[in-house]
Amino acid sequence: MSVARVLTVVLLISLGLSALPAEVPPSQEWLAAADAARNAFEEAVISARASQVVGEKVTGSADFDIYTKGKDKALIIFRGGKNSGRKILNSGDRMWLIVPGASHPVPITANQRLLGGASMADVARLRFAEDYSATLRPGTETVNGKTCRVLDLTAKSSKTAYPRVVLWMDEVERLPVRVLFSLASGREAKEVSFMKFGRVAGKTVVTEMEIRDLLSSQSGAITRLEYRDYRPAKLDDAIFTPEGSAGL
Repeated sequence: MSVARVLTVVLLISLGLSALPAEVPPSQEWLAAADAARNAFEEAVISARASQVVGEKVTGSADFDIYTKGKDKALIIFRGGKNSGRKILNSGDRMWLIVPGASHPVPITANQRLLGGASMADVARLRFAEDYSATLRPGTETVNGKTCRVLDLTAKSSKTAYPRVVLWMDEVERLPVRVLFSLASGREAKEVSFMKFGRVAGKTVVTEMEIRDLLSSQSGAITRLEYRDYRPAKLDDAIFTPEGSAGL
């Protein structure tokens, strides 16, 4: 602690005031940096494409728009293809699948698949700093030619799908490089690689991710997520309800 900080603390105590708040642990700062690249805007509409790739060949794809607001509201609307008009709605801890023509929304979980290995959580729900506590490993590791700091994450809630996670962060750029999700048993379940980033309204955002389902029998298959257009927006809370989403 610096001399200036010590004197400040002594002064506060002498005045009967509380000491300075504890500094944010470095591990939590890294988690916040990872979240910032994935959730750069408080409210936004994002146009995206998910592609299933096997041996460098695209075997299927889906286009969708993502409406996101705050930490716990998201709406995905499929555009074109056999799922056109289908919606996945997340509000707080609740999530629904809304099918055109159906009389009632269907409750689902954050692991609902969008395409291949990509789930709702991958696209809009996951918040590292909110959902996990972290321990920063000493030293660095090299991933894809980048020098990375490595964090071991433990889920704060027993309801979290992947209780154990390893996160690699670019030490220089402070951007996520790779994430490895594991089940409670320790078995590795999913790997996410952050391939490309871009700049939107002065902020750095992820524009392409690759997801590998390590539990799938198709070991060579990946799901590519491309975020093609970010539009910061003001969104009405009403659209994040089964009834309100019907108008989009």
